[in-house]
Amino acid sequence: MNASRTGGKERWAAAAAGAASVFALALFLFRAPLPVVPFSVAGERRAEVVLLQPDAANSVLHEQAVMRDTTPLFLPTERNSAPSELPRREPGKTFLDNDPPKLSIGEGGLNLTAELPPIVTLNGKVPGAARPEDTLAAAAPGELLIGFGRAEVAATPGNPRGGFIEVVAESSGQTVLRAPVPASAAPPTTKVWQPLEFMVAIDRAGLVGPLVITADSRVEEVNIYFRKYLAQTFRLGDRLAPGFYRVVIAP
Repeated sequence: MNASRTGGKERWAAAAAGAASVFALALFLFRAPLPVVPFSVAGERRAEVVLLQPDAANSVLHEQAVMRDTTPLFLPTERNSAPSELPRREPGKTFLDNDPPKLSIGEGGLNLTAELPPIVTLNGKVPGAARPEDTLAAAAPGELLIGFGRAEVAATPGNPRGGFIEVVAESSGQTVLRAPVPASAAPPTTKVWQPLEFMVAIDRAGLVGPLVITADSRVEEVNIYFRKYLAQTFRLGDRLAPGFYRVVIAP
């Protein structure tokens, strides 16, 4: 019985100690507000705004205000120029009537007798007997640009041919064959044709397949003729080493 009483006292003592701790923590969290110190504005000075007029005393201030003015200059201001008022046109006139015509050549015919001296002749005629078309029949002084390196050179016509063959190796880009086509072997057509190109593959036995046209001559008869001519008559496969070639035929 004494042991139970002793245990109860210890529990009450622990509860009292806990309650005292909670009360002390509550006193620490809740504090009285600090006193407010009154703010005095008696000695404060207020800014005063005074508008100054531009005069001799504050000219520098006026110049600074002008330099920092953000008013767009394309608006009407006292510092930009404006065109003066144009005179009003009378009714019935257009703007082209303001410029009067200025005639620099007389409306009459050419007075050759008065303008030219007596020793001048036109097409072998004296000025009084000459007609206007005689001014165009005067002898020309010859080649006007003869002194600028131009000279008459006798051009000899070249030998007639039916075309020109040029073969370029695709591997190196170098020309490996150039040969003219005889005039007797020209394509049987009178139409104008442009240079045509073939792609050719050659091995040890000769041509590998038919020639492939890569640039047309715009004339079908010419395309068919040169495809047979290169393979059968010119025998291109026997003239070149194995490889791929681009064949150009020009008129």
